[in-house]
Amino acid sequence: MTSGNQGDKDRGFEGIDIELPFFALRMGRGPWGREMKYEDDEYRRAKRKVRARLGFYRHLATYAAIVGTLMVIDLLAGGGLGFSLWIAGIWGAFVVWQALSTFVFPSLWSREAEERMIEAELRKQRGG
Repeated sequence: MTSGNQGDKDRGFEGIDIELPFFALRMGRGPWGREMKYEDDEYRRAKRKVRARLGFYRHLATYAAIVGTLMVIDLLAGGGLGFSLWIAGIWGAFVVWQALSTFVFPSLWSREAEERMIEAELRKQRGG
């Protein structure tokens, strides 16, 4: 949630912006009077895709930092890489799964796919 001026497009806007993953609302007085804005579907879909990509990049960075640290600890302790390789392999499988679902197959199990399936089921139930 933010308020106040946030750049050229908001210059002169006085009010409040509420941004949630599924809803955005902007209420207040702008340079042209009162203003109330809802996000459209296209913007919401784009925002969801960007958040999924950023989530993957954060997950990948966390994976690299923690697994790298564990490998260094294993090497310094003189025990080899056995324990850290198990963690790297199992966690790496989850990272690969997230990469596939984010970049390769987003149309198979995304929210948009769920909405398409619901609409198709409703059409089938209605006989159309």
